[in-house]
Amino acid sequence: MISRRNYITLTILMAVVLFLCMCLNSLKDGWNDYAVNRYTETAENYPSKVNIYVPGSAAEESAGGEEAPEKIGAERITARNCVVCIGDRDRLSLQAAEIWAAYTKRDLAVYSSLESYRDTAGSPGPPEMMVLDPESINWKDASEIRFLNTCVEEGTHLVFCDLPDAAVIGSSLQVQELLGIRSVLQEEVSVTGFHLREGFLLGGETSYLEKERPDAETYLPGSKAFPVERTFPWYLPGAGTKVYMKGIPEGDDVKADQYPIVMWRKSFGTAYVFAVNGEWMEGMEGLGILSAMSAEMYSYELYPVLNAQNIILAGYPSVADENALEMERIYSRSVKQVFQEILWPGISTLLQKYDYRATCMMTPQYDYSDRQEPDGKQLNYYLKIFNERGAETGLSGVRVSNTSIREKLEADRAFFGEALGGYDVVSFHGGDMGEEEIMEALQTDMLASVRTIVRDYDASKPEPAGFLSENVTVQSTLGDGMEYTYKSDFLVRSIQTALGYFSMSYDLSRVAYPEKEEEAWEQLSQALASTISTYGSQFPEFARTTAAECDMHIRQFLALDYCDSRTGDCIELQVEGVNGPVWFILRTHNEAVKEMKGGSWQKLEEGAYLIEVTESKAVLILKPADVRFYR
Repeated sequence: MISRRNYITLTILMAVVLFLCMCLNSLKDGWNDYAVNRYTETAENYPSKVNIYVPGSAAEESAGGEEAPEKIGAERITARNCVVCIGDRDRLSLQAAEIWAAYTKRDLAVYSSLESYRDTAGSPGPPEMMVLDPESINWKDASEIRFLNTCVEEGTHLVFCDLPDAAVIGSSLQVQELLGIRSVLQEEVSVTGFHLREGFLLGGETSYLEKERPDAETYLPGSKAFPVERTFPWYLPGAGTKVYMKGIPEGDDVKADQYPIVMWRKSFGTAYVFAVNGEWMEGMEGLGILSAMSAEMYSYELYPVLNAQNIILAGYPSVADENALEMERIYSRSVKQVFQEILWPGISTLLQKYDYRATCMMTPQYDYSDRQEPDGKQLNYYLKIFNERGAETGLSGVRVSNTSIREKLEADRAFFGEALGGYDVVSFHGGDMGEEEIMEALQTDMLASVRTIVRDYDASKPEPAGFLSENVTVQSTLGDGMEYTYKSDFLVRSIQTALGYFSMSYDLSRVAYPEKEEEAWEQLSQALASTISTYGSQFPEFARTTAAECDMHIRQFLALDYCDSRTGDCIELQVEGVNGPVWFILRTHNEAVKEMKGGSWQKLEEGAYLIEVTESKAVLILKPADVRFYR
């Protein structure tokens, strides 16, 4: 016979179990307000294009008629030295230099040739840096070489984003002395790889070798795709030269100190001359190379960064039963089942392991010409789990039919209205759509709440982030995450160095509409796991963000103005133009951060720190580093 006390205890326990089994899911659904996009609430609190700080700019002298662009935003706290770009503005390396100057809040002047710059040099004073296209210089004119030497003597750092022909260098001792070249060993050599020295780009020392390991092609698809062409002139460095990157020629009989140099600097006491042998700066990579060079010029360098790392799942999910015969042949499932039962469990586990927060750029359906309508119940399911996992639901412009973007978005609006009563989309994946088509899409009701566009990587556009219109930002991915290459690795290192930024796109529409057998999920999942684990282990200190959160960082980054100064071991940093936190990278030599007021800091690697500034004025105290790196 059971006692009354035990009976009451058992009754309470059964009631608790019943509550846990039946009520918690209902309560969770009630608290999970998945039909409301959490990122729409704060859109009005962040700067728009009218708040951008634009440094001073000068007209191109040789053009003879261009007016300086209007200055937007507040005046500088204090003047920063000017960067002068000399060369053809259509060249990607010069475009990258202009973008880098704007990102680091430096004043900028652009001239078409060294001759046009000489006519105005001396007023108001020598620039901090000159970035030179070799084609803008008359290398046979001794007076131009003397002028460049005079610039260095006055304290201006020179950056040659490429070099003249090897024959020109080999025929002039004055040019060799200026560039830090001892001799021209061969006018053309093919290398089997490259070696990048530690302490230049963030990410540490690395080698891009032709034969990295036997399974390289299995686990790192395309790893033999090198950053640039592997044939270039063979130069040997002169005295007073520091080499950052070398090529590795064929054969074991070549000593390391005889390897052909790729990136280096020559010290002239008052300033440095930096040289790049090849087209390494033709694109976004130029931003990181310039940031690394600038960090070498001074005892410390402090510059603003985005501090954002994104994973974009493009075209995922679709909630319509499409391409049924092919899906049944490959997976014995519908595309809805493949996305829910096969893709999401593996992807979410990987993202959780490396603390990424995905932006799922869904498309209700791929083929808008068939009769397979999207499923509202599936949409509800995904919105719930994405909200629980901290993922963002965006919208993709991907489609496999000839449906126009306007027709697609009208169909999407009708579907969201029927399934949810409407949904405010903040992020839109434009993929490889042109600017005109994207602007057309932004005029539709479906994208009325969009405030950031994610576009595919385009090697011809060196700008990773900016404004597309007055209220909409654009952020570029750094490539297709299914394909790891040496080129993509170098690009990621460069952009992490320049901006603390990473964004990789994974096109999952290829699973629903594979063009070849290799695009079945069994193969793609291996590539995805490899690249996420490779990049996920790099720089965990940088924030893992969604596209909407990255948009907030972009607006803050573009609006801020700052100045810094140093007295003894104390660096003072003053920030204006923003509300809320902003981020900087501090690069030092033989020094470390001891303490900070007005924010916080994290060590990225030896001599590199991520600085978060939360007040208008911050103070950093440095100390000698435990491990010393000699310059």
